Amino acid sequence: MYRIRIGCRLEYLASGPTPAVFIVQPPPHARQILSAETLTLEGAPLFEEYGDLFGNRCQRSTLPAGASVLRYEAVAVVPADADAARPGARQVPPQELPSRLLRYTLPSRYAETDELLGFAWETFARLPAGWERAQGICDWVHRNVTYRRGVSQPDWSATDVLARRQGVCRDRAHLVIALCRAFSMPARYAVAYLPDIAIADDGAPMDFHAYAEVWLEGAWYVFDPHVTERRKGRVFIACGLDAADAAFATLYGGATLNKFQVWADPISEAGETLDLSLPPRPPGVPNPPNVPSVHLPAQGPSVEPLPATLNRAALTVDRPAEPLWSAVAVA
Repeated sequence: MYRIRIGCRLEYLASGPTPAVFIVQPPPHARQILSAETLTLEGAPLFEEYGDLFGNRCQRSTLPAGASVLRYEAVAVVPADADAARPGARQVPPQELPSRLLRYTLPSRYAETDELLGFAWETFARLPAGWERAQGICDWVHRNVTYRRGVSQPDWSATDVLARRQGVCRDRAHLVIALCRAFSMPARYAVAYLPDIAIADDGAPMDFHAYAEVWLEGAWYVFDPHVTERRKGRVFIACGLDAADAAFATLYGGATLNKFQVWADPISEAGETLDLSLPPRPPGVPNPPNVPSVHLPAQGPSVEPLPATLNRAALTVDRPAEPLWSAVAVA
């Protein structure tokens, strides 16, 4: 087991009273146990915690005019094994899916599957359905969409990312989700505290980490296009259809995030910080994958016909109105 000290510090400056919802606290989860949990908001009360439709822990408050600071910290105990891998896992066909999962097969605000059907089927239909196809999509996004801080905008969606071939982890996750949904695989957006365990530290400041999860043969599995390894120490925070459902802060008004810190540090039983990362690798040398990559066939007929039920003319998905500012960007 690993003990991970997790937390964040968010400093805001508001021009006037600003209602806010924060999602920074991990919920109950089969792979994590929380202890020593504290949450404070200097300058304003946290007046209600509630669980949203996805089971996320949400804290409501109103930021006052001027400065305020939200700080969260806890210790999470997680298994020592890496993210679960199950090569060969079967894709569950739509008629067999639990009803609650059907929404995860359709387009959403930042994952417009209906606009990517053609590309998805031309590129990935020759892969075997199930784990191999989901892994092939994840590998393709990892290789073809460059991770680059500071280039994407909060309103970028999966189609924007595919066109520009760059972005942060949020953008890459949206593209994986949209492409998996093109094959009726339930896929959702997830966010975690993610320490550097058994992986080289890239030296960049830590952030909330976004990735995709895909439902295969009865369970959600992590498909993280940021790296080729199955990571250790992941502490799940929130999930949803896309980033709009799992923003660390949603602000209904004018407030500026002036300072932002996130941490996820392995610690000993005595609370001492442990360095479990690997030595930095030479530039251009990736960490070796611990799950075999899936290579796209060079040619051959598609193994499945394009589903007639998913087409732009027939598919309509309501997009709810968004608040004035939703801080959804994570790296």
